[in-house]
Amino acid sequence: MKRRFRSARTRRRRKSLKASNWGPILALAGVVFAVLAFIALLLFVVLPKVLPLLGIDYKAPFSPTPTPVPTVMPTPTPRPIETADLDELQIEVVFPSNQSYRWVGDPYFFDGTLIFTAGKLVDTQVRMSEMFYFDPGSRAMTEAGERLENDDYLFPVFNDRWLVYLDAKADGGGLIKAIPRTGDGAKSFVVKEVYTGQPKIQLDGDYIAWTERTGTKMDKLYVCDLNTLESTTVQMFSNSVYGQSLPSLDNGTLVWADVSSGDGVSEICSIQLTQSTISNFKPGTYVHDPQINGRCIAWLDGHHGPGTKLYYSIANSVPVVIDENVVEFGVGSDFIAYGKDEHIFVYLCDKKKISRLTPQEEHAQFLGVSDDKVLWMDVTSRERDILKFAPIQ
Repeated sequence: MKRRFRSARTRRRRKSLKASNWGPILALAGVVFAVLAFIALLLFVVLPKVLPLLGIDYKAPFSPTPTPVPTVMPTPTPRPIETADLDELQIEVVFPSNQSYRWVGDPYFFDGTLIFTAGKLVDTQVRMSEMFYFDPGSRAMTEAGERLENDDYLFPVFNDRWLVYLDAKADGGGLIKAIPRTGDGAKSFVVKEVYTGQPKIQLDGDYIAWTERTGTKMDKLYVCDLNTLESTTVQMFSNSVYGQSLPSLDNGTLVWADVSSGDGVSEICSIQLTQSTISNFKPGTYVHDPQINGRCIAWLDGHHGPGTKLYYSIANSVPVVIDENVVEFGVGSDFIAYGKDEHIFVYLCDKKKISRLTPQEEHAQFLGVSDDKVLWMDVTSRERDILKFAPIQ
């Protein structure tokens, strides 16, 4: 009997995906995806949380940049001269009617305190026989000087270390004196005897400077260290109008006017007191009484007469004319004040603007600038001297 056998069908085995042509491609894609996912996790999740904890600023890629908030610019503080009523800006210094002193002169400010000379009649002659410190807050006056050896106190200047003045003879000459302000009971001492004229003294730190007539046609510019009393002749003027021009001493720099040796025109000379090299600037004008404030130099192109122009220059740049018919001037930290037509004006250097400081009806005589305060004499009525000042800063 024949057996029947079921024929065995050959089954085809399915191919594994790994064994196909797509296997390597898909495996590589998976690896790439995993790497990208890790990088994304690191950039967008881990680093933004971890780095700020370490004090490191971090912004994830493609993060939107916030719209910057504009920096708020502070409103500039207006100066008193630009906002205040002129009558309110002025501060008056006058002796009570019961005082014998009727005349005041040579005012100078330092650190909010004023010093000035005071005069009265002595044998029918006005003698500036006293000096006073004046506190604008309390309006208290205290005597500042010692007994005069000669006739008048002239040109007092002071700082935190020294009070310096000229103990002057009425007919010229006198003694340049100094009083230390750092010790109790300090007495004045003679810096130098002056034989002719009445030199105006400049003070800066421990140094003073002045120009003195030393002969019939000779003037000398001196600098003196008040600690050692060692004097140095910086410049000699022989038969020269520049010997009548005042020097200026500020922040360790001395400036003065002289004639250029090359072409005979004016130049402004300057020297750092700690150095020996003289710098020269030719502004292209005649120069008289140059003054420095650390930022600019100002000067007159004449001898205080009609038509005299007031100039200034910053860092030896092209000079700028401020005004003309100027009689006197002084420099503050960033302004220049001057007298013209019996009024006081202030030029603000940063704004290039001129403002009149005194009222139209007041007649004024300019007396100077110190400690960023402008000083003048109200000469509307000459029955009694009325000293005024106004802060500009």
